[in-house]
Amino acid sequence: MSQAKARQAIEIKLMAWAAARPIRVANFEQEFEAQAGETYLRAYLLPSGTTCRYLGGDAYEYAGVYQVSIECPAGQALATAEALVDELSALFQVDSPLSRNGFEGMITEPVEQGPTITESATYTVPTSFTYRGVADQSPIGA
Repeated sequence: MSQAKARQAIEIKLMAWAAARPIRVANFEQEFEAQAGETYLRAYLLPSGTTCRYLGGDAYEYAGVYQVSIECPAGQALATAEALVDELSALFQVDSPLSRNGFEGMITEPVEQGPTITESATYTVPTSFTYRGVADQSPIGA
């Protein structure tokens, strides 16, 4: 399933970027507990329909939206989250390549900031971008 490969290609890029900064990424595959006053990221893949535009079904086209939510403690300046939006925009630029084990794709729309969601102890600034890619569907050994 190449939606998984698309997710992995994006997450490898995101995790390498985050590791070079003092920010953690909450991931559903790992236990995560935010520390008091911590700004961190939550990331999600929102796949869309798979298509096949090629005769013989040799390759499938995968597309979707990848969301990175910036989670901030209440009272922290919005400028902190906005700076992270700018950095994510630079990391995931339109036409940036995505490649992972037979999946070849790219970012197709720029990072877009959504509306800030406020809670009593935190606020969230969602960002998202779209991707599209193709994966070979030929049988192994063919």
